[in-house]
Amino acid sequence: MTSVSKHEAEAALSQIDSVTRRGMALKSYRYAGPILMLWGVIWGLGYLGMARLVPEYWGWMWGGLDVFGVGGTLLLSSRIKSAVGGASGQTWRISMGMAACVAFILAIVAVFPKTELLPYIALPGLFVGFIYTVMGVVMAAWRYALIGAAVFVATLFGYYAWPAHLAEWLALVGGGGLFLSGLWLRSA
Repeated sequence: MTSVSKHEAEAALSQIDSVTRRGMALKSYRYAGPILMLWGVIWGLGYLGMARLVPEYWGWMWGGLDVFGVGGTLLLSSRIKSAVGGASGQTWRISMGMAACVAFILAIVAVFPKTELLPYIALPGLFVGFIYTVMGVVMAAWRYALIGAAVFVATLFGYYAWPAHLAEWLALVGGGGLFLSGLWLRSA
């Protein structure tokens, strides 16, 4: 019978922890993929609508799309809950997280002057990019961080390179990028 040293035990536990975290990240990618694809379609439709409609209709359009998106997200997250054996509070946490994000964006829109529309068009891309980057770093889920950084940089690039066509740009790189990112996550 051989004994294991304290150093060997710590190394083995560290390796087990690393494999467990990696497995959890991969599982989260597979479950998040369809949700990201859904929001990619919503984002694409919303920004195309912004490019074609007068600003007075933007709020109604986004409100309808957001209701559809939240409903779809809750449906998909309930499937996640049953797939992982009833993950306690998953749907509630997703709902509260989404509500907090929407409240934050609405608060910014409420307090900042509305003298120019371009910053408001860019705001969701910057916010989503930031959230995904932070989430990826905190969770050590690097695909999230890459997606977030790409959305953030693409939003800034479009803001400065093509301000007159920012809505179309964000429909393409934001909506299309989120959809393709969802496919990438789902394949993990």
